[in-house]
Amino acid sequence: MLSSSKALFGAAIAALALAACNATSSSLPRAGLASSARAFAPTGTAALAFRAIGPSHMTSGGIPNSGKVNAFAVDPASPKVIYMAGGRGTGLESYSSAGIYRTLDGGKTWLPIDRGLREASGRIASTVNALWLDPLHPRVLLAATQYAGIFRSTNGGSSWTNVNGSSGATQFYADGTTLYASSAAGILASSDDGASWQVVLPVAVSAIGGTGATIYAGGLDGSIYAGAGSSWSKVGALPFTPNTGTDGSVPAVHQIAVDPTTPTTVYATSNDGTWDQALFGSTDGGHTWAPILQSVYSGIGLGTQAIAYSRVHPHRLYIGADGAFYYIDAQGQPNPQPQQAAATSIIDIRNVWTVANGGDDRCWIASDQGLDDVPACSATGNVPNDDVVSASAATGLARHIAIAPNARTLIVSLQDFDSHVTFDGGAHWSERYLYEDGFVALRPGDPQICYAYDEAVGLSISTDGCHSFPNPSGAGATLIPSRLMTTPIAFDPRHPLHMYVLSGPIEAPGPNGPHGAFASTDGGATFTRLAWPFANPGTIVVDPRNGNHIVVGDLSGHGSNLAVTFDGGRHWQRARGVPSTQFWYAVAIDPARPATVLATSVDAGGNVFVLRSLDGGKTFVRGATVVNAPFVAGRLGERHPRRPGLRRAPAMHQPFGPPPAFVYSPARAIRFDPAATRADAPVVLTTQRGAYLSRNDGTSWQRIDATTIAHSFWGIAWNAGYLYLASDGQGVLRSTARVGP
Repeated sequence: MLSSSKALFGAAIAALALAACNATSSSLPRAGLASSARAFAPTGTAALAFRAIGPSHMTSGGIPNSGKVNAFAVDPASPKVIYMAGGRGTGLESYSSAGIYRTLDGGKTWLPIDRGLREASGRIASTVNALWLDPLHPRVLLAATQYAGIFRSTNGGSSWTNVNGSSGATQFYADGTTLYASSAAGILASSDDGASWQVVLPVAVSAIGGTGATIYAGGLDGSIYAGAGSSWSKVGALPFTPNTGTDGSVPAVHQIAVDPTTPTTVYATSNDGTWDQALFGSTDGGHTWAPILQSVYSGIGLGTQAIAYSRVHPHRLYIGADGAFYYIDAQGQPNPQPQQAAATSIIDIRNVWTVANGGDDRCWIASDQGLDDVPACSATGNVPNDDVVSASAATGLARHIAIAPNARTLIVSLQDFDSHVTFDGGAHWSERYLYEDGFVALRPGDPQICYAYDEAVGLSISTDGCHSFPNPSGAGATLIPSRLMTTPIAFDPRHPLHMYVLSGPIEAPGPNGPHGAFASTDGGATFTRLAWPFANPGTIVVDPRNGNHIVVGDLSGHGSNLAVTFDGGRHWQRARGVPSTQFWYAVAIDPARPATVLATSVDAGGNVFVLRSLDGGKTFVRGATVVNAPFVAGRLGERHPRRPGLRRAPAMHQPFGPPPAFVYSPARAIRFDPAATRADAPVVLTTQRGAYLSRNDGTSWQRIDATTIAHSFWGIAWNAGYLYLASDGQGVLRSTARVGP
């Protein structure tokens, strides 16, 4: 799950400097849950258009890869016709809203296919968990989406029709002339090739699988069902024990694999065990279950993330993990001997599909690094013999961005990849060996000085305009951010060598580091720990006009809070009117009227809201609810115990606990146009479910992502009035026109 932990464990693949999923919970959205924005004042849609500028042709350790892929389908009659999609999946996965892509030339070129693939709001239903192609009628294609249900195409994806929009769907399984789907509304069945669906078991399920007419389904609560047609019954449940799971774990079943030669032998994955997703086996048709390969994952990858039985070798079960691809003799024994499967160019496996290929299986593997074609799954050796067919697609999960004044140099941090940089405005990109999910910045007034700050190596400083980043040394190497922080780097606008860095490593296996605020007066060469009254700061914003005016967001014993200083940190005032939430607030100070401060977070009901201060941050009033219940799985106040031995943040009182290690806030960032000089300076807010613009200091908001494929966003940057957004699934997006006041 966390590639820095792989490095610490000494795994050979750590040199790729990749990582896995964030650990947002796997629950599906409730049927009928609204996704439209609500605000304190009426909202609408701003007429903004965006252009994706990359990163394209990304690499991991120099190997061409693409962004995350969840789903796959190939035309058996025309194998160069391949479909892929990025979505949420069912496990503790990185969230993607990449939509559906098609290639007609075996992966040389990919184009999005989204005509008719629309949510009720009119936006593209781009969070796609599964695809299914009818092998007898390969122009018929189905898509299971997270928020808009099931779509069907009869022309190979050129256009789509929603055929069941009652709830989110995750997987498909075909048994003769009957097609099944797992969904939040229950097990769905279709007898007309997916044109219409009916609920045959009204229990929310997340996984479905089988062999022939032997079919099993797994519920959100770990229950296992068996049946066919309209006859289903609960036969057992996985032995979920949250005390040994990772924070954020829920007992949902992720994947099911059934032995083709012995249908009563069933394997399933769920959130539990040594890492995030453990393997369970049953030899009595799902009635009783036992954990498989307990306490071995740190040696062969982190957790069981994908399973598929061989089509050639009896009882062989392929297992994809974060950092490993192997197989076992899967006949129910608790500790089979793992065998290394084929070497691959990808390392964080999300799904495996097997096809008989002579004396071995051919594996199609969906991963956080793209769609991989492995012609011989059981091949031995350390040299990859695969093809990442999605490598030419630009479907990266972008996190944070920094842009030089000339708009040609741009550095972006990514999920599951090292950071990438362009020196020509996005025409060409190259990898920089900086860890995933890091924070990036350019020194104000001197874009030759680039900063990268991540949990693997600390603070790296480039002095040649982001071309090279030497390994950090001194205090910068000891400071470690949490990837859940909002803004851990800030500069004094009039004295840019005076910078602030917040440290507080993520509460999970990984590097250690101090918690607190640090300052440098020499641009990062040396740091001093500040005696500021914060237990776990994760947000720092400096007034663009006055370096003595600083707002800090902290997580203390009761949840999040905000504080402000007007004398450079000598005296602090705890902000009034700030509700305690589970996550750090994102904060922005109006460059034209610094007395106006906006802050955003998510409440226990899942609502992304905005606080507004007119006195510089001393007092806030809750105004707009920008996104109502943005599909946050699980209760935000819920505490999930960790497995023994992991470090904990200080305990928090109800209703909030410390943020689970890899559960990101659905409220991502908020930022004014720094060049604005008028009172109605535009300000943008990014969330897991859309990007929003306000032109009246946060009183009302307009959604601005109507023209994009991705609808989950992170970092925000401005340049000469143009807006840049970091997205889940389209990389960096740039507005095609200036965003005026």
